[in-house]
Amino acid sequence: MKQRLIACALALMLLVCGLSGCSEQLPAVYVQSISQIMGYGTMGANNFCAGVVVAQNEVRIDRDENRKVAELKVEVGQSVSAGDVLFVYDTDEIQLTIDKAELEIEQMKNSIKDYDEQIKQLEKEKKNAPESEQLAYTVNIQTLEASKKETEYNITVKQRELQQLKQNAGSGAVTAPIDGKIKAINENGGYDEMTGQPLPYITLIQSGAYRVKGKVNEMNLSEFYVGQTVIVRSRADESQTWTGTITQLDTAPEDNGNDGMYDYGYGVSDEMTSTSSYPFYVDLDTVDGLLLGQHVFVEPNYGQNEQADGLSLYADYVLGSAEEGYYVWAANEDGEIEKRSVTVGSFDEMLYCYVITGGLTMDDRIAYPDESIREGAPVTDTMPEPSEMEPNGDGESNVDGALNGGMEDAGAAEDYVDIGDGEYAEDMTLEPEVLPEATAAIGGGF
Repeated sequence: MKQRLIACALALMLLVCGLSGCSEQLPAVYVQSISQIMGYGTMGANNFCAGVVVAQNEVRIDRDENRKVAELKVEVGQSVSAGDVLFVYDTDEIQLTIDKAELEIEQMKNSIKDYDEQIKQLEKEKKNAPESEQLAYTVNIQTLEASKKETEYNITVKQRELQQLKQNAGSGAVTAPIDGKIKAINENGGYDEMTGQPLPYITLIQSGAYRVKGKVNEMNLSEFYVGQTVIVRSRADESQTWTGTITQLDTAPEDNGNDGMYDYGYGVSDEMTSTSSYPFYVDLDTVDGLLLGQHVFVEPNYGQNEQADGLSLYADYVLGSAEEGYYVWAANEDGEIEKRSVTVGSFDEMLYCYVITGGLTMDDRIAYPDESIREGAPVTDTMPEPSEMEPNGDGESNVDGALNGGMEDAGAAEDYVDIGDGEYAEDMTLEPEVLPEATAAIGGGF
């Protein structure tokens, strides 16, 4: 009797250990929220590129290099309205320039009078001079007439300069032609390194008229083209979005000091491992909430933000059929994987998505279907290492091996049998001479 009780106790212990071993041996299933999978509020699976908010219009304000700026009224970053004074020329200096020009004109007019008197005197002397001196008088007279004509021309030019100086005199103030913000001030002049053109004294960017400048490489150039509608997302808050249309795409690679090449992650930049980048511009439907210089993401608009009643989910995640019902592998409240029944509304062939009208929310975490998934297995938010997904020597993945080969290593493979449809159950079959005693002992309250 004592031996039979010991046998029953051993059988019971084996049963409990087998049940606890089942949950411990099941591999964890990697899950993601539907919002992560579908890209709601994130970049999702669509191609995207970086962009920055720039001004729609920039105005160059140049200064007269011949005039002195007496006072600069603005600074970089300052907002101005049309008509606001940007800087003021030194009016005292310009008045001196005007006075000097008027004096030069008067001197030239006096020179003409001298030429006229000299010519008149030479013509008088020429009449009484001998034949041998006639040629010399003629040459001198022609020289004086040429000098007179040149002086008359110089007077005309100087009078035009004087007229321009008087027009510019006034208060000497230069005003802003538009509402905007001061982008740059070049006190010392200089030249643009890219174009070689002189830099403007002041660069003014128009207020409110923003657009987005992006840069796309040749790998995804086909998805960014003139006329393509796009979604612009804030980097700080990806749920904050704007819409717009690409209105300009430069066909020449951007000169970034690397012959327009973009290093594509190989550590070196040459013709074989780099791609060219092309700038493009997006005109926005609205600029509410955008800041000049703000960094954003730009992605093609395929309607991913326009949801019907329900939520979209890639068809690969949905199992079952209309006759038997649809389900997904979802994480439950206990942190375990379960078959979750869902209601399917329609199928979007373009996006290859089902519209789920019941059974799931954006925050639910689901797994990509795999034969190794067992109901009741723990879930994890940590993506498996690549090595865990590689086939082992038996042609099974390491994830499968965690269920099959791993159990064999633990001496527990004989505790599970295949019941079909990819399902396994614990084999409760015990030795014939043990099962009755174990059952009787349990029933007897052991």
